[in-house]
Amino acid sequence: MRNLKAILASLLIISTFSTVAEEVTPAGVGCDTDSGVCFVILKSPFIGGTCENKGQIRMNPDKKGTTGQYSAALAAFMAGKKLEVGSVGCFQGHVEPSFLYVR
Repeated sequence: MRNLKAILASLLIISTFSTVAEEVTPAGVGCDTDSGVCFVILKSPFIGGTCENKGQIRMNPDKKGTTGQYSAALAAFMAGKKLEVGSVGCFQGHVEPSFLYVR
């Protein structure tokens, strides 16, 4: 039982640090009306992660928080601010944020 707790704690630590967070500058924002997918075009590509296309962030409309993330990205773009983006995966081959906030 003690070994199981140690293994679970190790996995939690590894998964916590596998998130890639980067500061990015939005060059544009928009949404596709047919699919509902919103996106942020980046001035410079996302550096970390394993996604094929790192020049754009895409938000899965089926996930909670997407509307808020889009609103934050639009606010940053309009104010000329940067975004701090945490990514844990890819959506449609692009960076998908797990969290996103205005810097």
